[in-house]
Amino acid sequence: MIKIDGLSVRVGQTPDFTRLALRALRIRGEDIKKITVLRHSLDCRKKPDLYHVFSLGVEVHGEENRIVRACRNAKVSLAQAPVHDLKDYLVRQGLPIDKKPLRLRTVAVVGSGPAGLFAALTLAYLGAKPIVIERGASVQERTAKVNAFFAGGELDGECNVQFGEGGAGTFSDGKLNTGIGGTLASAVVAEFAENGGGAELKYESKPHIGTDVLPAVVTSIRSKIIAMGGEFYFNTKVTDIITKGGKLAGLKLEGARSGTLEVDRAIFAVGHSARDVYEMLYARGVQLSSKPFAVGVRIEHRQRDINLAQYGEQKVKLPAADYKFTAQVEGRGCYTFCMCPGGEVVAAASEEGGCVVNGMSARARDKENANSALIVTVNEGDFGAGIFDGVAFQRKWENLAYRAAGGYAPPTQLLGDFKAGRVSSSLQEVTPSCARGYAFADLNACLPPYVCKSIAAATEIFAKKIPVFSSYGSILCGVETRTSSPVRILRGDDCNSSVLGLMPCGEGAGYSGGITSSAADGVRVAGKVLE
Repeated sequence: MIKIDGLSVRVGQTPDFTRLALRALRIRGEDIKKITVLRHSLDCRKKPDLYHVFSLGVEVHGEENRIVRACRNAKVSLAQAPVHDLKDYLVRQGLPIDKKPLRLRTVAVVGSGPAGLFAALTLAYLGAKPIVIERGASVQERTAKVNAFFAGGELDGECNVQFGEGGAGTFSDGKLNTGIGGTLASAVVAEFAENGGGAELKYESKPHIGTDVLPAVVTSIRSKIIAMGGEFYFNTKVTDIITKGGKLAGLKLEGARSGTLEVDRAIFAVGHSARDVYEMLYARGVQLSSKPFAVGVRIEHRQRDINLAQYGEQKVKLPAADYKFTAQVEGRGCYTFCMCPGGEVVAAASEEGGCVVNGMSARARDKENANSALIVTVNEGDFGAGIFDGVAFQRKWENLAYRAAGGYAPPTQLLGDFKAGRVSSSLQEVTPSCARGYAFADLNACLPPYVCKSIAAATEIFAKKIPVFSSYGSILCGVETRTSSPVRILRGDDCNSSVLGLMPCGEGAGYSGGITSSAADGVRVAGKVLE
């Protein structure tokens, strides 16, 4: 395949890919067999003049090397065809999936978020019989429970925004863009696309599935695993591990499938909120360490204000605009995270008496507000050097937020009032989006003073790019504490923990961040079972 990068088309014009390819390659129309869009992004640097930027993959009649040399274009190169899905990736890596080297071997996968699902799918391709153990419900039952909680119902501590099939990312924007890059990341995105996520995931520079589409995608992946011999134990919790001579021998289960499961390999992809699992593993001699993370709030603006700042005045319909900002405030990192264009804030608690927020968007991203985490890094100097001091730190602020708000509807404050240290009494231009509701409270009492100071300073810095970032009426709600795991389950190069056969994986184990990198880690760890 010949790859052509950096092809620009003004927004509002219909791209003619054949004409663009012929001009770049200096060939005739009959020389082209097929054109594939490999990449699409928006160039907004010269707003209001915006451009679509494409990379194309062109298959030709004739010798590709000769055409690339002859056109003398720095934007033209030879490239491999993009991976079609995860199976295609595994074949290209030389894994013997046709020989099923793990044939009929039982391997447990604890957790069914992106890391667990992709670990199980990889194991199934390799011939294993993965048993996926999920403390929460299937995504359909889970969605019903979560929606009931959003509407004011009781919290289910085992099945909520954090726990259940699909993981915490199921109730998010479903972003698949990642910093890891490479063919494995592309294979993960392609697999999501092939399971109902939409073909555009394969080429958009910032792909997202949407929380309304994610359940069907997760169900499709589960069906593939089951079709290859895998099993799913929903509403089933791993309460203990059994070891013999420093090696894993089994798992103790409670719930729908209570009992002992005899296995010598278990991939633990438990998610960043499985605090009880961390404590159980530590008690059984599995080596853990604390790690830095970040805490803060969600900030909400009107999406039309974000669109205007990012695009300028436009006569054509464009996707809801996003942003990503970072700043250093007195040596401390402050940044936006998990920005949800046209989305809503969600109540994301998983423990009684703790208030937590997250953000999510549907596929269309057509809600009135934009929201993003606005968070500040914290480390051992802030919360202590003990293994679980970071967990205690999270709980402290979640409990204070719950008390400040009087429940799971998040404590909420206008930005101007937050900076002045007073409780808000009315709204201005932005209406909070959280379906659970909101309660006016002073967020300065729900987070450490240095975090609040950094947030206030960062809004002024970010306002240089998007002016409404410092608007008095911008909405803050909290607390955002589950940005990543505060604990890392240590593993070696072979992906084994200090207990041989127990293999930590994904964001909950401290080795990834986000849907794509977590899924990629699941593939990576599953491959290590071969060793």
